[in-house]
Amino acid sequence: MEIPYTVKPRPDTGLTNPKLGIWLFIASEIMLFGGLFAGYIFMRQGADPGYWPTGWLNVPVGTMNTFILILSSVTVILSWEALKMHRYRAFKNWLLLTWVCGLIFLGVKLSYEWPAKFHHFGAYVKEEAAEKYDQYLGNLGDKGTIARNKNRRFFIGGHPNEGGMKQASVPYMKKELFDSFVDRKSSLDKKTGEDDATYQKRLADEQVKVDAAKPKRLADLGVKEADIPELLKKDLPADQSAALRAKVLAELNVIHLHTLDPENANPFDPDNDKAHFWQRDQVAKEHVVLHKEDLAPAHGALLPRLNTYLATYFMITGLHGLHVLGGVIVFFYFWVTAKKWYEHHHQQLCNRIEVSGLFWHLVDLIWIFVFPIFYLL
Repeated sequence: MEIPYTVKPRPDTGLTNPKLGIWLFIASEIMLFGGLFAGYIFMRQGADPGYWPTGWLNVPVGTMNTFILILSSVTVILSWEALKMHRYRAFKNWLLLTWVCGLIFLGVKLSYEWPAKFHHFGAYVKEEAAEKYDQYLGNLGDKGTIARNKNRRFFIGGHPNEGGMKQASVPYMKKELFDSFVDRKSSLDKKTGEDDATYQKRLADEQVKVDAAKPKRLADLGVKEADIPELLKKDLPADQSAALRAKVLAELNVIHLHTLDPENANPFDPDNDKAHFWQRDQVAKEHVVLHKEDLAPAHGALLPRLNTYLATYFMITGLHGLHVLGGVIVFFYFWVTAKKWYEHHHQQLCNRIEVSGLFWHLVDLIWIFVFPIFYLL
């Protein structure tokens, strides 16, 4: 059975079914991303002064990706044009180039832009503790007023020492909570009708599981492997155990940043108030000591949990990336199966490439909005 209006236009709309369907899909996508962009703008406008970050993204890399997508929109048109003119080899070459451009775009995102944020530390200092870090935040000028008439700063960013990101991402830990990791007890109650021998065996089995999990759980907190056996010793004198626990707990609740973002390393430099197309290098310091109790709870790597900006950035760019991935898969499918369709259903293949090209233009258009909103403003 042949599906109607795949080649010939419908008499009521003047469009083929695929083209009508893609325009309805594009309309729904505009409403989706339009709502996301509007939500982002309202959240940015409503953010407290000093709490909305700027300059976190690599503008040159974003610019390169923008030109790659624009180029791919041109190549998909050239591919469709070559197909309409029965230039099969040119059609496949242009379609292949479109596919490669999409892969490059995704590769840059997944292998460079996103991973770089996973190794970059960021934190907001609590307002009541900001004065302790003014030398890095740049809030106070020579006369004790807000520096350069800017909103008060609370964000500090940089890189911990090697291997310190895991420990830096652990929230502030009170003594009671830390002790619960070391002295975790089984809370199994004795069941009705269960004899003492069965109950004791069940407790022993549970304790084996608990003891086996302790080293892993403590290591996940950033406790040094060398300290774990001492912490778990049953026969350690009380004073030594208390001293060891206090030492480890103090280490858990302190972050040492060995490089700082330029804005924090030189907070009073007026150049920090300008937009920078080229990212500047991290500035080395002896080290900056941050106490976790002075930081907002969601400190750590530049991940969505850190703030609204990163949450919306990862969500919108991730959703856009899924659209790019979908387009790449479709182009690859058409490139592999083109021979059969070209020989037997030429016009239908032309319509399919045109429809997929319209989708690809939508993907490009969405990025044209993403790039200035996130990277430039």
